[in-house]
Amino acid sequence: MQKLTETNYDSSVLVFRDRQAGVSEIYDPESGTFSYNAYCLEKKLMKELFTCEYDFLTDALEVINEEFGSWDLESFDKKGCGSCVAKK
Repeated sequence: MQKLTETNYDSSVLVFRDRQAGVSEIYDPESGTFSYNAYCLEKKLMKELFTCEYDFLTDALEVINEEFGSWDLESFDKKGCGSCVAKK
């Protein structure tokens, strides 16, 4: 079973059909610190199904791998971000 790790979370996601789960970084410029958003979304509808913010990357990765770890690991490097709203 492939998982998101500290080395691949910023270039990979877990995917099952039209759903995607992963971890994104959130930067707070006032404190100069990062937090981590564990999320799952419906790609076609662009609807967030699950989200939770964590202070530590390891906590966010643990939640995502526990909940969605049976899904396929896909890399942005191979697949790209063709459905990304920001590109349109």
